[in-house]
Amino acid sequence: MKEKFDFSAEMNEAETIKANPKNEYLEEEKRLLDINAKELASLNDNVYKLRTVVENLSDSIRECKPIISEEMQKMAVEFGARLLCDFLSQIESKCKEAERRINKAGNAIPIPDTAFYILIIIVVALSSFLVCMIVANAEILHSVLIWRAVICCIIMAVLGIGIAVIIQKFSDRGR
Repeated sequence: MKEKFDFSAEMNEAETIKANPKNEYLEEEKRLLDINAKELASLNDNVYKLRTVVENLSDSIRECKPIISEEMQKMAVEFGARLLCDFLSQIESKCKEAERRINKAGNAIPIPDTAFYILIIIVVALSSFLVCMIVANAEILHSVLIWRAVICCIIMAVLGIGIAVIIQKFSDRGR
């Protein structure tokens, strides 16, 4: 006959293991893992449903073909032709205005008054520099007189340009 085995010692040992705080932490972790597995399965189902819906939509989009009625085509052609005609008339009017300006100007090149005054001052300054150089060459080439002449010409040109700009600003205020 078989003897009965006493499991009470093993049961007591199992209960002590179960009461251990580390084992409670592991059981809590196992419970959370089960919840995560269920949520992951639910998420996987949602992704599958979403994927099938997107595939169905993309198939239906591929099957759609835009259809433009002949009336809309005619309207588009008429609108394009009218737009081109307007653009062409604007270009022609600008060309005619440019031709009129060119004919009005003749052979003259219009320059601002300030630029004209500055050009005159530069010509005067350069001619005075030429005169100073002729006078300076009468003595030795490396004399102080040459440098004085150059400095005088530079000062004269700067003052002349400054005066021309100031006069131009005052004359513009009067208009």
